[in-house]
Amino acid sequence: MNDLLCPHCRNNVPRGATVCSGCQAEIEYGAPPIVFLISLVVSFAMGMETSRIVPESLSFLSWVVGVGIFVAGLVGAARIFRNRVIFKRIYRTK
Repeated sequence: MNDLLCPHCRNNVPRGATVCSGCQAEIEYGAPPIVFLISLVVSFAMGMETSRIVPESLSFLSWVVGVGIFVAGLVGAARIFRNRVIFKRIYRTK
């Protein structure tokens, strides 16, 4: 496995670590948390729209569409952001 280089302190950090050992910067991998919320809102909206379009007897399709879009959104985000690594550090000044 290759190491990451912290942009704050230039310390080598092993991939998979959650905190930089040099400057204590938090390390975030993958999709940002907002992607989960966006996927949830879009899937809910599409499920509601499907329930408006389909007849009452096929109302279960709105659940199928909503869950399918939610899962597809999460899988797509995981693929798009698979190489994303963010170092977060709070600078305290006096």
